[in-house]
Amino acid sequence: MRLWIVTGAIAKSGAFEKSLAQGADLLKKYGIEAELYRRFDINYTLHPDGSVKLFAKGVETTAPDKLFLYGSFDAIMEGIEKTLTSMGTMSINSVESKRIAGSKLSTALLLSKHDIPQAKTMPVYRDTPIELIKKEIGIPLIVKPDNGFGGQGVELIKTEEELKQTLDALPENIHSLLLAQEFISTSKGRDLRVLMVGKKPYAAFVRQAGDPNEFRSNIHQGGHYEDFELTDEIIDLCEKTAKAINLEICGLDLLFGKDGFIIGEINDSPGMKTIIEKVGLDRFLKTLMA
Repeated sequence: MRLWIVTGAIAKSGAFEKSLAQGADLLKKYGIEAELYRRFDINYTLHPDGSVKLFAKGVETTAPDKLFLYGSFDAIMEGIEKTLTSMGTMSINSVESKRIAGSKLSTALLLSKHDIPQAKTMPVYRDTPIELIKKEIGIPLIVKPDNGFGGQGVELIKTEEELKQTLDALPENIHSLLLAQEFISTSKGRDLRVLMVGKKPYAAFVRQAGDPNEFRSNIHQGGHYEDFELTDEIIDLCEKTAKAINLEICGLDLLFGKDGFIIGEINDSPGMKTIIEKVGLDRFLKTLMA
């Protein structure tokens, strides 16, 4: 089986390169010919008769059996997937699912559709009435961009005046959504990252903020983590979520709600180094070839 791993704009392939080198024997055992590319390595020509010429690093080649898109996606990544799938390639984590995971509003809509517990969410704009936000979401509340990474742009709004200042600072013609979200105080400064491989949870760890006054738990914001035992509640919630979004490999961020865990965010490209360490290269490869 030929497998192409194509990394996106912000993804670094070092973890993949190291893992593939270390797993040479496993790759051989499973009959996997894995090739690692960055998105700009792949080119293709669409001909009027419907045929496609495919190139990898400038060399004409045939389409792989499977494709695993990793990291951020854009029109280039989407074009690669559409072209390869039209040639018979199977996409493991599809652009469609990645697009949902990359949008917090799309994620919230998906979770709501499948009756999966989450924090109450509301898109807000410059002219959204503050009284409406207070009524629907409450204060304190979290504001965050629809698209974001590592906790960037996420703020805890503690007062009505802070909320007013945030809305006043928004441009009149905004091109991206700002979301207001219920503040889950029982999960302040911590969440639970669950690593999913083959739509099944294999490892979990609590991410804890380094600063007791920090409400974000992201490692990128200076937090740390420790292992956490998977329970039936966590397993059921995570399997239901992964099935709903149709991601074979992902990281699910769970919040510690008053009455149990709720889904915070879905990460379609969790750290590959962490997956290999926590889940194992063997399980990862089995999923890719399934």
